[in-house]
Amino acid sequence: MLNKAQPDGQESTSATPKPPARTFFPDASLVLVGIRGCGKRSLGFVAATALKRRFITEDHYFKEVTGLTRQEYLKGHGSQEFQRRDIEVLKTMLDNHRTGCVMECGLGSMTRPVQEHLRRYARTNPVVHLVRDIGRIQQLLGLEDQAMRLFKEGDPLHRMCSNFEFYNVEDRTRAPDDGSPDRRSADYSFKLQEVKEDFTRFVQFITGSEVNSSSYDSPFVLLETPPELRSFTHAIFVRSSDLIADHVNLAELESGGDAIELCVDRWGIDMPATISKQVSVLRRNARAPIILSVDTSTTGVGAAAPYYEILEHGLRLGVEYLVADLTQDRAQLAGIIRGRGKTKIIGQQIFSPTTTTSTPSTPWGPDSVTTYHEAEKLGCQLVRLLRVSSTREDNTAVIEFSNKIRSLTGTHPPLIAYNIGALGRTSQVFNSILTSVTHPAITSSKHENDPTITSRDAVRALFQSYMLDPLKFYISGENVAYSLSPAMHNAAHQHCGMGHTYSIPPAPSLAVLDQIGRDPHFGGSSVVQPWRVAVYQKLASKSRHAEAIGAINTIMPLRGNDGTMFPLTEQASRRNQAGRVLGWYGENTDWVGIMTCITRHLSPRNAISARTTALVIGAGGMARAAIYAMLRLGCRKIFIYNRTRARAEEVARHFNSWAADEGDVVRVLDSLKQEWPDDVQPSLVASCVPADPDRDEPPANFEMPTQWLGSATGGVILELAYKPLDTPLLRQMRRVRSETGRPWVLSDGLENVTEQGIAQFELMTGRKAPRRLMTYEVLRNFVGDNGRFDEKTIQARLDGVEVEGS
Repeated sequence: MLNKAQPDGQESTSATPKPPARTFFPDASLVLVGIRGCGKRSLGFVAATALKRRFITEDHYFKEVTGLTRQEYLKGHGSQEFQRRDIEVLKTMLDNHRTGCVMECGLGSMTRPVQEHLRRYARTNPVVHLVRDIGRIQQLLGLEDQAMRLFKEGDPLHRMCSNFEFYNVEDRTRAPDDGSPDRRSADYSFKLQEVKEDFTRFVQFITGSEVNSSSYDSPFVLLETPPELRSFTHAIFVRSSDLIADHVNLAELESGGDAIELCVDRWGIDMPATISKQVSVLRRNARAPIILSVDTSTTGVGAAAPYYEILEHGLRLGVEYLVADLTQDRAQLAGIIRGRGKTKIIGQQIFSPTTTTSTPSTPWGPDSVTTYHEAEKLGCQLVRLLRVSSTREDNTAVIEFSNKIRSLTGTHPPLIAYNIGALGRTSQVFNSILTSVTHPAITSSKHENDPTITSRDAVRALFQSYMLDPLKFYISGENVAYSLSPAMHNAAHQHCGMGHTYSIPPAPSLAVLDQIGRDPHFGGSSVVQPWRVAVYQKLASKSRHAEAIGAINTIMPLRGNDGTMFPLTEQASRRNQAGRVLGWYGENTDWVGIMTCITRHLSPRNAISARTTALVIGAGGMARAAIYAMLRLGCRKIFIYNRTRARAEEVARHFNSWAADEGDVVRVLDSLKQEWPDDVQPSLVASCVPADPDRDEPPANFEMPTQWLGSATGGVILELAYKPLDTPLLRQMRRVRSETGRPWVLSDGLENVTEQGIAQFELMTGRKAPRRLMTYEVLRNFVGDNGRFDEKTIQARLDGVEVEGS
């Protein structure tokens, strides 16, 4: 009888060992294994929260089954009986919870019986081996060298009974970590911030849950469209040897590419853990998909055994793309492809004058077409064909070849095809998807066939050759003279090599917006109060998010020919091209910025659940965006307070109607003196009182009533006003945090301004935003009551440190 968690249920009858399974039913339980101190408990809680599943620890289950803690059982029954019972209970825990759970395995996973059980379990369920720096583990546990040697020797056995691996990289230091952080410190709340984001993305990818939990659902949003389906995307090429030699400035990799290609060019006994760490470090710094490739020309990698070992390890790491050399044994490659899970396989062949059978006059001839079809037949999701160029005419030949492949009827794998070497740079510029590029952050000398152009070089060349057009972007509304958007967007345009401009219209008015919004070179506009409602009425189309919120902050041109608009997917691919404007598309990035700030700062203890309660202050457009962000994150108990109750009731009615099948998800508070209803205190607060008073709204001087601050686990306070930056609410919450020791995380208005601006930039241009640069420009150009930030404060904020009173 087939187990529910096994999709195919087939046992291998071949003499060749069956590759690890990595395709599971959506609700197959996820298991975490690893030595003590690797982070199983913390990351298990993160995974359970991300996947919305029950979290079971081995310690808790042991007591549930035996009635005793592990220590009590050991003391009462002796070590031999304890070990027997421990193994028995662990197997029972796994077998009785095959679906809908996240489980943490303790020291029992180091025993042979449990490892054999896990090996069978991994045929139907994801089993993740957690790895962490051994020195850091020793520091945390305070163990002697001998004990750590035993741990270090035993840990690799977990690779034999798991099908995935995740390297737990330390969060960047924000405060001294002595193992017992002060919960009163602002830094305490950041302890798991980065690894929480890393591991959430990892488990959502390997389980496929991110496919079903889209937060955006728009062809204009980069996260919704993989790089191979967008126009002119680039992959930054990084060698593992350069990372080992510290020849890469990791912080700079967050811009300049739509993916990162990690090329493994050395291999040895310690390299699996090294590559695991490199993948985690690149993911954290670049926030981009990982492509793993292998340079078989280097020492220790060219032999068949290491090559397939590296490919298998790449699949264990859950990389988004894996490059498979089509000149290798096809049967073994087919085995790799069968065990790929959610990873996409890029079938690659590099042609050179010595390997091609084509004549010099047809360098991209029949052999290239044949290779493409063979890769497709093998089961590759993408095909990458590269050729060492000998003449500039080869660049014309590759365009003709690409057009031939794209003209095939039916659905076929996306093609990456260009010439490599100095003479092939033109074809690299015009290749549409995932061209390999270098980056100024890589300081080592390049290998012969390594990329020599950067993403900025390629984009600039596309503008210079008129493939892309310089467009005009604006910010529209009243009181925009102090806006930080022009500095933020123009710096990003220049950094990415685009010829766009972003400015404030000389005499802003709705009539002027109508005029500039019909210009063939109009690229889009940010829209602020009080024009959002008026512009909303003028839209030809809007996102479902803008419609749900009832407000927009971004418009983009809708182009077409002969009076007919292009479909939205085509509009997205034409974002950097001028043309006749037939209408406007409306979007709202305020909610995206708010959601980003919430997810970044929400600790695992305050993960959103059925009990989570939120509070929104205000009833304007930002309040609507905040409520929508909270609803999208799963919060279903939201209270709203506004000085004018009628406006709060209007907002509550709007969202209760939108979520009609879930009852009243938004409720109105009568006054600041009202006792907090129910026994659940708010752990999520968004103050949306505008900096500049709007009609009957008061200025940003709100403070929380004491009776609303009963959350024992603290929470997140979002202050969306930034004029002034250090509002009375933020000052109050610092006092509360200091007096109570409750870990409230504070996010000021500049953070949201930056996050919504980053989302807006990517929406309007289709290019990955240089996040750190845009954040820097906001901080550098902001002028507060105390003047501008000094460089030390700017750097602290860039590193995520909460700077009091800044």
